[in-house]
Amino acid sequence: MKKQITLSVSLHIEQEAHKLIKVSAHKRKCNGKVVRVRAHYRSVEGRKVVTVGISE
Repeated sequence: MKKQITLSVSLHIEQEAHKLIKVSAHKRKCNGKVVRVRAHYRSVEGRKVVTVGISE
């Protein structure tokens, strides 16, 4: 006689991921000259990513 077994596994992993933040256009001094800086995106760590996974 064979028995049927049901298995359920859950995986929970947290890791730090990069997050993009927008930097607005501004001016700064570099070697005594005023330099314009364009708007761009900067990568920052700090967002938590949770992955939930396997179930059979």
